[in-house]
Amino acid sequence: MSGILPLRPDGGDERGDRPDIALQQILTEEQRLGRWEVRAAEWRALELARTAFGPDVRATLLGMRHRGELRGLLKLDVPFADMDLHREREVAFLGMVGADPLMTRVPLVFVLGPDGH
Repeated sequence: MSGILPLRPDGGDERGDRPDIALQQILTEEQRLGRWEVRAAEWRALELARTAFGPDVRATLLGMRHRGELRGLLKLDVPFADMDLHREREVAFLGMVGADPLMTRVPLVFVLGPDGH
């Protein structure tokens, strides 16, 4: 590029390429901590789901809130063989979630679906 035109169309600096940096400048400390709590709960839920359903579970955090009664929406793609086995594993997973201190402090809504394989 020549020196006449800016490298970015908006004339901004390189931080614009990193939305996480721009977001950190907007969020309060409480909001940042709340987001990290939800991320920790996401990883804990994935670990518990893999314990119940097996290692092939995939998780996608579809939404999060830094505070409130429900903190996030987590989609879990789990192996599916038959309905009876799925229900047993689902009960085991939800039991582990209910007994976990992090998961009770940072409640998530779970959407369980077949993994597609």
